[in-house]
Order: sequence, then structure tokens, then C-alpha cells
Amino acid sequence: MGLNKETAARLADARLAEWHRVSYGEWRALLDDKDIRQIVGEDGERYTVVSYALDDGDERIRMVVAVDDRGGSAFVPLVRDEIMMPDGTFVE
Repeated sequence: MGLNKETAARLADARLAEWHRVSYGEWRALLDDKDIRQIVGEDGERYTVVSYALDDGDERIRMVVAVDDRGGSAFVPLVRDEIMMPDGTFVE
């Protein structure tokens, strides 16, 4: 059947929304760390949601979320990311 991209996108966006409530200092503490979750989507399928923080240069932090359905999409997951500036604002 393949990855349900709508469900995967909602899971990724929900994870990024969690990070919108976290301070810049907390984002920095997440550098070089991965969070891996197994989540059942609203479609009843299991998804792997991997999130991590990267130093994006100039004190920016890039938060990345990759979602796959534990099948073929594990090789090409749906990816969403956001960048936080040191003042806590996000790059549009």
C-alpha cells in the first residue's frame, strides 16, 4: 500500500508542534540526541517517528522529524524540519 503521506505528515507536524513549546536552551540540549517513537496513526497503522536536533550554523538549531511505516518508506521517510534562532523565533 505504501506510506500514507497525510497521516505521516500529521504525525511529523504534531511532533514539531511539541517543540514549539520548548526553549532554545532545551533545543540545544537535544543536539546529537535522537528520539525514536512507535506510534499508531489514526489510520490504525504503526509508524516510526524519529526526531533529532542538528547544529545548523550561526547558533541556529534545526529540528528534524522523519516518519516511516516500517516498510519500504524506511528508506525514504517523510521528513519535516524547522529552524530555531537563538532568540527563540523560527525561520519561516
